Amino acid sequence: MILHVVRQREFTDYDPKAGCCLPHRFSLYNIAFFDFDKEYDELEFSFNAISIKVAESDVRYPINIYGTILARDHNDYRCVYLFKRGRDNPQVITRKQNRMLALTGPCRALGGKGSIYFEFDLKMKGEGAVDEDHTPGRPRTFSRESYLSTLDMVCVPVRRVLEASIGVKFLNGKSTFTGKIFSSTSASYTNTKMVMYDSQVAGTKREIGSDGSVCLSRHIVAVPMGEDLLLYFVVRDSYNKSRHLKFVISQDVDERTCNLGTYRLHVKIIWKGVFRQHRTQLKDIGDTGVLW
Repeated sequence: MILHVVRQREFTDYDPKAGCCLPHRFSLYNIAFFDFDKEYDELEFSFNAISIKVAESDVRYPINIYGTILARDHNDYRCVYLFKRGRDNPQVITRKQNRMLALTGPCRALGGKGSIYFEFDLKMKGEGAVDEDHTPGRPRTFSRESYLSTLDMVCVPVRRVLEASIGVKFLNGKSTFTGKIFSSTSASYTNTKMVMYDSQVAGTKREIGSDGSVCLSRHIVAVPMGEDLLLYFVVRDSYNKSRHLKFVISQDVDERTCNLGTYRLHVKIIWKGVFRQHRTQLKDIGDTGVLW
């Protein structure tokens, strides 16, 4: 228990709004021997993290956000990153523009049987060498409020899940892609679309690969059994006209090709069942549960 307290103090800071010290990493159980940086194992049930938005900020806009947002589930409690940017590559958030964080994960379907734990470790890049913590504090499920900001997080639970891994190619020799790609499922509400690609977000790789492939910011969607995967494309063609396309892809389809303005699109889906291996051990030592 003493080692648990020592490790917890390493990531405990004073929160002026709460008026007390709070840990800003996962510490529900005894974490004396827990490896915080070991990443995920294979999982079972799932849900989709749709978006994370800076709803309010106590600091004047624009703000330069960097750091990490990661999820841990009950299957193995390992790191699954949703957002990860270094100090030299912050995301600029302005009041006038879309305040959505440019998510790049998860890299696999999250386990949704039980609670999902989120860790927010965001900082604002200052003009000097010292930065300010943007979201230190206690990990919370689905939402996050700190003394510098309020984040809105939209999530959709998914039961009996298949993992859809999405790949997009242009077949007619394009060199760059200007536009947006969204995804959802036929079971989702109409406003719960995940941003898979947005050429207007700083840091997005707009250049198309030598094989025509698009470098998506996110490529994994959890789709309920028997439901369809929906993909939405918004592009500007070589005539500077806005083109819109909606793909409805059932779970017995793994490839689709069509024309969208001057673009010829090829979409490939890899469907995979999500299963769980052994669960991280939780040992009882006296009255305390210790993660092993």
